[in-house]
Amino acid sequence: MLFLNRNSIIFFIFLISLTGQLIGKSIPVAMTDASILQVKVTVQYPHFLQPWRFKNPEVRHSTGIYIGENQILIPAQAVYFYTSIEIKKPDSLKVYTAELERLDPDLGLAILKLNDPNVSKDLKAVVFPNELFLPGTGLVMESKDQRTLEEKKIRMLRLDIDSYSSGYVELPFIEIQSEEKLDGVGELIVDATARIPQGILYQFKENNTGRVIPSFSIKHFIEGKPFPFKGFRFKPLTDTATRNHYGLRKDDLGVLVAEIYPGSSADGVLQLEDVLLEVSNCKIDPKGYFDHPKFGKLNVSYLFHNTNDADSQFGKKIKLKVFRNKKPISLELDLKPLPESAIRIPHGNSRFQTPKYLMLAGIIFQELSEQYLTEHGNQWRNRVNKELLYLNDFYRIKRNTNEGKVVFLSQVLPLSGNKAYHTAHQMILKTVNGTPIQSLTQLQNFVRDSDSTYIRFVMSDGFELIFKKPEIQTLNAEAKQSFQIPKDSNF
Repeated sequence: MLFLNRNSIIFFIFLISLTGQLIGKSIPVAMTDASILQVKVTVQYPHFLQPWRFKNPEVRHSTGIYIGENQILIPAQAVYFYTSIEIKKPDSLKVYTAELERLDPDLGLAILKLNDPNVSKDLKAVVFPNELFLPGTGLVMESKDQRTLEEKKIRMLRLDIDSYSSGYVELPFIEIQSEEKLDGVGELIVDATARIPQGILYQFKENNTGRVIPSFSIKHFIEGKPFPFKGFRFKPLTDTATRNHYGLRKDDLGVLVAEIYPGSSADGVLQLEDVLLEVSNCKIDPKGYFDHPKFGKLNVSYLFHNTNDADSQFGKKIKLKVFRNKKPISLELDLKPLPESAIRIPHGNSRFQTPKYLMLAGIIFQELSEQYLTEHGNQWRNRVNKELLYLNDFYRIKRNTNEGKVVFLSQVLPLSGNKAYHTAHQMILKTVNGTPIQSLTQLQNFVRDSDSTYIRFVMSDGFELIFKKPEIQTLNAEAKQSFQIPKDSNF
């Protein structure tokens, strides 16, 4: 009898231990938990067409999730170019302040730090685990007013991978559906049965579909780890003629390596026109998908960018099999974060960077970015210079480390001394006094240090602007006074 009891005790201890391992830090979030906060952010966005100015202040409302240590998790889009952040707790009318601690522009999340350390004493931290319950039913927890926490039902359909709103790196997301009206401003998603956090809602469309940042990506971000980037882009290989050209047989799989980021994980490992056949022993089909044992068909980027502890390659060497020069070879790749230096023309979100400008002789020069182009309204693709549009579409990434930014003349401020050039607009700067220009900093230094009497600007279409060097500062002084421009440059 004693033997049986002892065995029972041992089994019970083992069961508790196993349960702890399975659940880990999966802590349910109840309706009564003080975890969901209201965040009010005042922002003032830069003006990309007149980069010496800022736009009128705006107010953005977001859901904040308390994650412990006086920290609040919110969508990054809510705090870009913020001037003040106000926090309200449940059942309280008092307003508290916070500051931005860190932000990931590709995941689209930010962490705020409360200025008053005593604010969080009655708050309960939300812990984001690795496990996802897909497909399944979830609950959206949102705070509409100070005393009511609402819950709305959603269907969590599947895991997929894509770049988030205006991000650069493709990351996993949960696709959802709901018949209820949702905002997509950082609401917490929990599993309907166990109430375990599943992610944060960052997008919801009028067709009743939305996207959720999965809990394992949030956990990775909170822990302060960078997100890996494969360092290349690929093209599908679906037509027979192209596959024959690269020596692939009818039943071979694989996609074509079409672009490699300088200084990235793939730089020096992969080559252009390699055919990627396998990643981590997973076969890649001609459209760029593989079969995941739990989530079904996923884009190959998942094998590089995923940070789920269960099957992530983060911090490990990734084994690749490629077809190069019509022969199969095996490679290994070390994952690194996205090299920002490889971005020639910034696209997507501004990554918290204000637009740079340089004024010379009352002429505004800028470095091309997608933000500048989209500032021209909903029909921006029809309104901007077609050469700028072409570069933005096809030359965002540097071809090599020596390739510079695209410097262009954005506008000529109408002054009597530059009257001959008033019609110049959105022209790409090619050379100054015969020297190719690759950045605003280089342009500024070249003009300042030049010993030449004349400064000759040549555009990509052959158009020329010529000034005596002393005229440049004289016209700048006139432009600053006439158009209320505070300084010649902002970098």
